[in-house]
Order: sequence, then structure tokens, then C-alpha cells
Amino acid sequence: MSDYRRIWTGNAFSNLADGVTFVALPLLAVTITKDPVQIAALSIAYALPRLLSVLGIGVVIDRVDRRRLLSIANFSRGILFAALTVLVFTETTSMMALYLVYAVMGIVETLADSAAMSILPQAVPAAKLDRANSQIAGTQTVIDEFVGPPLGGFLFGIAAAAPLLINVVAFIAAGLSYLGMRGAYKLPIEDPDIPRPSFIRQIRDGVEWAWRHKLVRLLISIGGLASIGYMIPFSFLVLYADDVLGLDPTGYGFLLSVSAVGGLLGSIVAAPLRRRIGYCGTIVAALLLGAVSFLVIAITDETWIVALALSTYIGHSVVWNVMAASVRQRITPTNMMGRVGSVGRLIGIGGLAVGAASGGVLARYLGYQIPFGIAAVLFAVSAVVVFFSRGHFKELEGADLRINSTNAE
Repeated sequence: MSDYRRIWTGNAFSNLADGVTFVALPLLAVTITKDPVQIAALSIAYALPRLLSVLGIGVVIDRVDRRRLLSIANFSRGILFAALTVLVFTETTSMMALYLVYAVMGIVETLADSAAMSILPQAVPAAKLDRANSQIAGTQTVIDEFVGPPLGGFLFGIAAAAPLLINVVAFIAAGLSYLGMRGAYKLPIEDPDIPRPSFIRQIRDGVEWAWRHKLVRLLISIGGLASIGYMIPFSFLVLYADDVLGLDPTGYGFLLSVSAVGGLLGSIVAAPLRRRIGYCGTIVAALLLGAVSFLVIAITDETWIVALALSTYIGHSVVWNVMAASVRQRITPTNMMGRVGSVGRLIGIGGLAVGAASGGVLARYLGYQIPFGIAAVLFAVSAVVVFFSRGHFKELEGADLRINSTNAE
């Protein structure tokens, strides 16, 4: 099995566990408390450690063997869920224990996701990164949205510990898949006689490199705006579905499942579209599609139209993420991949927090429709910024033309 297939397999198993977790842990929390404040605090316990650790995680990824790091990250998550399974079996689970699980899970998940993104360019030729990222994104969509959540709910109905045991098995399988990779993924020390820069210095080097590179800076900035635009309406989507569309919980779940179909389609068309109109054209088209999707929702309350628009939006999101990831992977030096990626994740997580906070306020005072319109404007502005920055893509597009010309010969 090629190293790429092992990366794909490891991602698939960890995504299965993530999908199961998405449903199982909140259900477990509800068996402990009905206090909405304590339930909501789970999200804080998950997000805050990610925000605080993401830059440091980037340095770790650039310092150690990324293959071993991925294995350890998944094995440790397996151990974490094994410990939680014991608490469930012994009926000693508490909210404090769940807060700890969410905090550790957030840090390790960020580590695993960042390492997987950083190791891919070492295992896959640059010309095949679009396809590889699309395949991984498509698999993630299917497993995260269609397989994991229903499986987690079904198993929890049988026994609270059942989905946790599935996670233990899935994470161990992911760790073994990464452990079986045969390539060399430990970055060599450039000069053994020169002391390695300090941890803080390496963080600063990553931030400075990302800021100086015009295209990377552009993508990171657009990623922040896109995160705000995404979370503004999604922060109150469940209320919108209830109050405006009149959907019950089952209907809301179906709405999300339908929207995930767009993500699958997006993963299929991303690479072919890029070959036809280039990275810049594909990113601009994706962002405009996201803007149109939210604009449609802002002016209608027909459920089937909203479902179609949400599906289109998720399709745009997958295409945008695949393109942004491929571009960063192609132009970022191997020894900076972790740190530069962590800068993007920091801005993205911050954007999600800003979007969540502003989305609730906007919905409270302006109603549900207007925030969708505001989010649409953010995506439209992002598309315009990328279009007028198309010169930054010239070198990358030129490299693609040279590759295609060589292949044709």
C-alpha cells in the first residue's frame, strides 16, 4: 500500500470516530445534566485549548517525525476514549471529566489534522495534490456526515459505552495505518553545528514567513473572512430551521444530511475545475457560489430552496478548502509546513469565534434573514479581493502549464 493510501485510510478511520463523537458525547452529557450553560461549556472546553495551542503545535510538526506524530496522536485518542469508556461502565462519568476529554480531544485533533495536512506534500507529487485533497475531503464528507453521526446515535441507543468503544477501535486502526508508512518524514537538521532556534523564535519565523508571502497571506486572510461568514448563520441555524422553516429535530437532521451532498459533489469537481480555470478562477467561482447560496436563503423561506442553497454552500466550502490547502502545500517549504498551517488555523478558529458571537447578536436584533445577507456580502467581498489579487497566482499557474506541457510531450 502506498503512503498516500495509508494517509487516506488513517484519515477515514479518524473521521469515522469524529462523526461518532459529534453525536455520542453531547448525548452522554445530557445524561449527566440538563443545564444548557454546562452543555454549552463543552464547546468552550473544545475550542479554547485549540486556540491557545495551535501555534505551538505548528512548531512541533516541523521538529519531529510527522509519521510518528500522526500515529501517537491517534493512539492517544484511542487511550482517551478507552478511559472514558471505563468511566461510563463504572457510572462515574462527570461533566468535569467530559470537559477534560473535550480539551484534550481538541488539542490532539488539531495536532493530527495539522500533521496530516503537512505530511501530504511529502507523500504526493505536487501535480497530484488537488486530487489527493479532493479524495480526502470527499471521504471526510461521507463519513463525517452520513456514516458517523447516525452510527453514533444508533450505538448510543444500545449502550452509552458502545460508540466510545467504536472510537477506540477506529483511532487504533488510524494509528496503525500511519505507523505503516514507509517514507522518511523526519525533517533533517540543516546544520548540526548551529543550535536549533528557540520554540518562540520558530513560532515567530512561521508567522513572519506567512505574512511576507503575498499569496499565503491572501489565502489566510480570506480564510478568516470565510470563517466569519460561515459561522454567522450557522451559529443560529438550528433556531432558523425551527422558527422559520418549521422543522422538527428529524427534519433538521435531514436538512444537514442533504447539505452534505453538496460537499461530496464539491470534492468531485474541485480538481477538474482547477485544471480548466486555474486556482484563482476556481477560488473566485467558489466564493461567489457561497455568496449566492446565502443570498438565496436571505430572501426565501421555502424549505426545499434553503436545502438546495445549503447544499450548494457546502459544495463551495469544500472546493475552497481543497484549493486553499493545495496552494499552501505547493508553495510552503517542507520545513515550514506545520508553522504556516498553524497560522492559517489560528486565523480560521478566530474567525469562527467572531462569527459565532456576532451571528447570535445579529439574529437577536435583526432577525434571521439579514445575517445570511451579511455573510453573503463577506463572501462576495472575498471573491472580489481574490480576483484583483490574481497576479499573485501567476507563478503557480505558470508551473501548472509547464507540468501539463511536459506531460503532453
